[in-house]
Amino acid sequence: MKSHMTLQASYEEGSASDWIGCNDDVLAVFEFGQSPLDSVDPRHVPVALKQLDSPAKVEVWRSKGPIKTGSWDRLRFAQGELLTMGHIALDLKTTGDMRDCSRMAYDILQSYLQQSPHPWPLKIWNYIPGINAGEGDKELYRQFCLGRSEAVSIDPGDSPPLPAATGIGTALEESCLQVYFLAGALPGLDVENPRQVSAWRYPRLYGPKSPLFSRATIMRMNGSSQFLISGTASILGHQTHHENQVCNQLRESLRNVQSLLEEGHRLMGGAHAQLDGDGILKVYIRHEEDFELIRQTLEAEAPPEIPRVYLKGDICRANLLTEIDGIINVKN
Repeated sequence: MKSHMTLQASYEEGSASDWIGCNDDVLAVFEFGQSPLDSVDPRHVPVALKQLDSPAKVEVWRSKGPIKTGSWDRLRFAQGELLTMGHIALDLKTTGDMRDCSRMAYDILQSYLQQSPHPWPLKIWNYIPGINAGEGDKELYRQFCLGRSEAVSIDPGDSPPLPAATGIGTALEESCLQVYFLAGALPGLDVENPRQVSAWRYPRLYGPKSPLFSRATIMRMNGSSQFLISGTASILGHQTHHENQVCNQLRESLRNVQSLLEEGHRLMGGAHAQLDGDGILKVYIRHEEDFELIRQTLEAEAPPEIPRVYLKGDICRANLLTEIDGIINVKN
């Protein structure tokens, strides 16, 4: 990653403890395969998704420090000069059902941002236990979307009410709903995908409340631009494509990522973003047995030098088998 970037995101070998406290610019360390309730430091963000590739890695975020850490209600945060990372972990066993916990998490997030020097959310990650469990509108993802919409309470109109976001399912037995975010002093530039219906405009078919997020957000500050890509799956218009074809779903996801980068290029009037070594990718895989096929397909379809990690996670629709998100640096 290039040092002039506002956020330096990388995958590193070792444990969270190897990174926390070793530098005054470490904003967050994400450790995979652990319950979010096991966080030992405001900068330590365990994620309950098993890493499928090896060696084991942590995701490290660095930004200009010094870094201040603390808590706000049930939110823990790390705040640098330009950016804030915050994370919330709510135990569904003791806090409430999915709808209640989703509403509470977004109430806490918004109340924190209202008093923060970095009040603009730029990307939000939502890790949801048993995301596809439940029938019809009782499905847990639909209940999550209901709770979030009750907290946000905004009619989207022609603009997305929230920035880029990822929503992925952890194991049903995981008790914790996790929401973490990146926020800045300036708003980002939200980007929609010309190949897809905007998520907040989905028809009633997908639930009583549409998902509230942008397809991507471009973070522009400190002379640099970075593309924060939402969870991107094999969806054209609003419909799933290539059902039961995991490799074709991955290829369609990559086409959607490239479409987002091209649309961002258009909006920024010339700056260029592409999938290369100047960024990171997360690849979410529903069925562990699909890992090797996904890995081989990605190596054939995307530049090998871009760092990536493969995580076992369920996708927001039961007929989706894989999804990608990432942080891509923009070349001006």
